[in-house]
Amino acid sequence: MVTPQPSSNPAQIATFAQEESDCCLRVVLAAFGGLNLRALKLHAYGAGVEHVTVDRPCRLGAGCCCPLEMTAYQGNQMVGKVEEDCDNCCYGCWECCCLCTCTHKVLVGPSRESLVHKYSLRNYGCCCGRVNNCCGGTCCKQNFFIDIVEPDGKLASVIQQTYGSGGCEDCCRCTFDFNNYVLPFPSNATGIDRAMLITALLSIEYAYHSRTGGENNDS
Repeated sequence: MVTPQPSSNPAQIATFAQEESDCCLRVVLAAFGGLNLRALKLHAYGAGVEHVTVDRPCRLGAGCCCPLEMTAYQGNQMVGKVEEDCDNCCYGCWECCCLCTCTHKVLVGPSRESLVHKYSLRNYGCCCGRVNNCCGGTCCKQNFFIDIVEPDGKLASVIQQTYGSGGCEDCCRCTFDFNNYVLPFPSNATGIDRAMLITALLSIEYAYHSRTGGENNDS
């Protein structure tokens, strides 16, 4: 892994994340259609310095009572966790299988015992949610919407997975599952909250909007 060098150019990207995962595991999971479940680490850099590390274990999902999760650290200190909502497995399975809706919780805190539920991201896969997301984020419909809701159910913000302006490059990105997101942070979100919201969006992306393997264009 190459560590980026600091830059004084403000026009350059302020923060980016780099994935670290096992090549053999990717090949095996891709062969069986489970590439999106792979274990990985994300290293988030800003100005050449690693600010946040995110650990994602290989898990099968809430449908198997093994919810997906991603845990964020600053140095050796835990700052939060994103976890697939599995508080009620029966309802979660019904919501996922019948309504094509999946929810990931944003939890903030320095330890697993002190985590506080700050937000939830709700991913509506079809027409059964707050909005109709059928064919969203494609040439047929410009945007796919992911809700950010507070623990009491109040809508805090809405993430857009956007297709783009409609040019050839947008079609290529859509075809190969390279997604673009617009994430407006809730007005009361702290710096840690924002980092965890980005982590939650990546959790949603990995689970539901990235390649799974088992197809001719996957490897």
